[in-house]
Amino acid sequence: MLIQAKYYEIREDIQNGDIIAFGGKGIASNLIKLFTRSSVSHVALIMKAKLDNGNPLNMIIESTTLDGYSGVVINRLSNRLKDYQGEAWWLPLKQELRNKANWDGAYEWLKSQKRKAYDSIQAIGAGLDLIWNNKEDFDKFFCSELCCVFYEERLEIIKQINSSEVTPIDLCMFNLYENNYYQICGAEKEIKGYNTLEPRQWVM
Repeated sequence: MLIQAKYYEIREDIQNGDIIAFGGKGIASNLIKLFTRSSVSHVALIMKAKLDNGNPLNMIIESTTLDGYSGVVINRLSNRLKDYQGEAWWLPLKQELRNKANWDGAYEWLKSQKRKAYDSIQAIGAGLDLIWNNKEDFDKFFCSELCCVFYEERLEIIKQINSSEVTPIDLCMFNLYENNYYQICGAEKEIKGYNTLEPRQWVM
């Protein structure tokens, strides 16, 4: 169920491993939404941090093109949402999956991916699934590939997925999240198919 919320209302409830989904308005974002027939153009993973005073801070790690750089970067979520022109949603990971996930070394691995180049070829291939199938290759990352590899290879909450074929909307459709998800930016818009697809039933 989609719930409208201001970021400041839910920021303390956001946890490690949650997904932030974006629906951008730029040319590249609109092409992604067109080819994947969805409202989602980009996804990022939550990484909790702490301010000097000990208060929690929501960071995101994402593979994107931003400020002249294309690749894996870490940003403060509030900064990404500030003046954002599209839609953004918070997808909370299911508590049962969070409880059984293998967190040992997970974020150390994730942080080590920082500055890895953006994989534009694989991103295009994932979006053009009917005519082009990617082989798994993690030398570079596009956004949903990075998130899916983290879920599969590190947290071990999904299995036998070709992460290089997972688009942003595919990841949002996987049944990994709580029933309620929250739109925290933009005009009201649902993510069609949210949380309805078992990853093991996903057809590449």
